Order: sequence, then structure tokens, then C-alpha cells
Amino acid sequence: MRKARFEGELVEGHKGVTAVRVPFDPEAVWRQRPFRLAGRRHGWLVTGTANGARFEGYVGERWNRFFITFDERLRDAARVRVGDVVTLVIAPIATRKAYLEACRQSEHTTQPGRPRPDARAFPGVDSPRSVKDRVRRGSARRR
Repeated sequence: MRKARFEGELVEGHKGVTAVRVPFDPEAVWRQRPFRLAGRRHGWLVTGTANGARFEGYVGERWNRFFITFDERLRDAARVRVGDVVTLVIAPIATRKAYLEACRQSEHTTQPGRPRPDARAFPGVDSPRSVKDRVRRGSARRR
């Protein structure tokens, strides 16, 4: 799949979530429908770099705008604060690890009133909640 390179300002949005706007529609560019994420959310799984710092996450969509959230760990790794311009290189990915990370990240964003009906289920997963519950049970057993 094609990589995308762009720059964007790190902004603080609703509920203190920090994000960079993605200047394109991932569905149109990558010709893929989004995956279902936490709750009624959806997004396109990505891997890439932010100012050279590697990350896995997702491109979210809300109000016909596309974005990548930056949690504290990614902000620190990319050495950015709100108001800074970030250079991103991203590409689509479809790994379980990226899916789990996207589900975790998406829990912090506002969700739409209704889920997107054509969002795909991640292969082998009934719902994002079932993945999260299985991961918690598995990690609790290892302790």
C-alpha cells in the first residue's frame, strides 16, 4: 500500500485529546473501508513515524474530518507539544497489535451517535470489547 507523507499542527481537541489532521480521505486513497473500533468508533489502522518516532495507531474520522491522535507517549517520542508542526509518514496496516492499539486510543475520542454501518470487523474478532476483555484476562493470568 502507498505511504502518505504530510505535515500538520498538533492541536488539542475535545476532552483534551491531542491530534493532527490528516489531509486526505483514507478510504479514497487506500481503497479500504475502516475497521470498527471502541464503542461506535471506526478508523483505518496505520503504522508510521511522527517526526521520526515509530508508532502504530489509526486514522479516525469525525465530522467529515480525519485525524491521528497523539497520546503522551507519542508526543514525548516525537518531541512535540500542542501548536508544533509534526511531519508524519503513514501507511495502512492490518495487524492485531495495531488493531488493539487503535481500540485503546479510540476510547479517548468522542464517538458518533451511530456506528458506521459499513465499517469492517477485524478478522477473528467479534467486537473491540471482546478483544479488550481477552487481553485483560490473558495479562491477568501471566502475573
